[in-house]
Amino acid sequence: MSFLFPYIAFLYGAAYSVQQILEGIGLASSNFLELNDDGVIVGSYWSPAEAVTPILGLLLMCSIILIGALLAAGFVIARWRGVAAISAVLALPGLLNLAGQWPQINYLPDSFYIGGGGALGSPLGLVPLLIISLLTGWCITVIAYDTLHLNDKFRGYYDHLWYATALFAGIFFVADSVGNRHASNLAEENRLSRQASLYLLNQVRSYDQVCKAEGLTETPSCIWASDVQQTLNEYAAYGPGTFHLFGPTESADIYAGNSRSMSEKEIIEIRNEIEQYNRTVCPIEELGEGIRRYARPSGVCQQVPSAFCTSFPDPPEGLVDKYMITHSVALASECIIPTLVVSRARQENSSAAIASNQQDRYQRWWLYIALAAVVGGKIANSTTKVANLDQRSAYDRRRLVRPTLRGLSGGTRKIAEFLKRLVDG
Repeated sequence: MSFLFPYIAFLYGAAYSVQQILEGIGLASSNFLELNDDGVIVGSYWSPAEAVTPILGLLLMCSIILIGALLAAGFVIARWRGVAAISAVLALPGLLNLAGQWPQINYLPDSFYIGGGGALGSPLGLVPLLIISLLTGWCITVIAYDTLHLNDKFRGYYDHLWYATALFAGIFFVADSVGNRHASNLAEENRLSRQASLYLLNQVRSYDQVCKAEGLTETPSCIWASDVQQTLNEYAAYGPGTFHLFGPTESADIYAGNSRSMSEKEIIEIRNEIEQYNRTVCPIEELGEGIRRYARPSGVCQQVPSAFCTSFPDPPEGLVDKYMITHSVALASECIIPTLVVSRARQENSSAAIASNQQDRYQRWWLYIALAAVVGGKIANSTTKVANLDQRSAYDRRRLVRPTLRGLSGGTRKIAEFLKRLVDG
């Protein structure tokens, strides 16, 4: 068992990576149902370790076939000396582990994401798959080169494919860069929406205290100020994965809060009272000829940070100052609320782009594996050149085909003789 441990760990890590990808694209699941004797579902559980077992078995069978192909490629390169060299390399990890000299490599991911979540497994878990793919490409190319009696012209054609992979690498780089930009935009927009919600929450709390101090708690705007605090508190806590789902789709969502739906007339009444509050606490002096003097910044009257006030107030036109961002106010709901509505839409778009990019990442993952096989073929072309396969005589080429045909011919002849003896009795 100690001899086999490096190979099992190698394939087990590869199986986990494959399961993570298959789960991400919806072709496999680590969820299992529990059935009673009548076939009725009585429970379910998640078990990635159980889910990777069939994949591990499949990889094991593929590895056995690959070992045979590698030994065959070794025979093509240097006959039995090549077979011995390949066997020695393949056996080296097991022998070193028996001697206690093989490093304990953990190919498993630190975390497994149920449903995929855009995760690609661990980097070390990808290494076994890349090695398997590379060796597959190498031995197939070597065997094909010898069996089909290919020459240097084939290498030239193969280089066309090889150079095309550089273009794919550039596309992958750009795609990952775009995906990272969407993630960065979402994180920044979410940060601003949370801070804007907290900024407005603090102003609403101050207004709520004014309502209580002046005995105005039953006015529409004061009732709103009391009720909306829970909503704004939730907005301030919503992360990148939740604000685009539960944030406000329209200003009425914030004015109504967690209570009943609110009519347009009721919303305008609240806005009118807030506008009067701002005019009272932070008065604006008309100096004539369109010149105004605004209230000086203070603990109550402050100019809204520009990042929190990127949208104009809702209609109707003229209800409030359209350019309120330019002066100090006590309660900046008129520009922060529309900004939060727009922010949800932006985060929704960024989240959709990220989700699309996550699916594309799974497709690119398969292409990475395929490109590893192309790399293996390129290495095989160099191997055949170093081994001087082109300079071998016609009799010395097709080293696998000739013994195979002789074996099939001899086997067929023996079967025919055996059947003849049975017939002759």
